[in-house]
Order: sequence, then structure tokens, then C-alpha cells
Amino acid sequence: MASKIIKEEKEMTQEQHTEIIRLLTKLNERQITLFNNMKRIDSHLARQNSKVEQHEKSLVVIKTYGSVALIILPIIVNIIMRMM
Repeated sequence: MASKIIKEEKEMTQEQHTEIIRLLTKLNERQITLFNNMKRIDSHLARQNSKVEQHEKSLVVIKTYGSVALIILPIIVNIIMRMM
């Protein structure tokens, strides 16, 4: 009787072992999918960051030209007005 119970426990352990292996494999596949998604998102963010950096540089150039124009234009208008 005792050997029959031990045998059933071993069979149950084998079934549990198989189920655990199946679940671990499924978990591993999910982790691989998540890591691939994270890698794809990281590369996309890197591209976006480089675009943002380029736009920021362009804005600095535009603001610089605007500032120079705001200073020089009134001077030029003043010189033209004095000539007339």
C-alpha cells in the first residue's frame, strides 16, 4: 500500500515537472519577445533623439539669425533715414 502511494507521488511529480518545464518554456518565449520589443523601441528612441537634436540645432540657428536681424535692421533703417 505504501509503495503504491509513493509510486503515485512520483508520477504526480513527473506530471508536475512536465508542467513546470512547459510553463518555463512559455515564460522564456515571452521574455525573448519582450526583450526584442524593448530593443526595437530603444533603436526607435535613438533615431528620434537624433532627430530632436538636429531640430534643436536648427532652432538655435534660426534664433541667432533672428536676433542678429533684430539688432542690425533698425541700424540700417536709421542710416538710410539719415541719408535722406
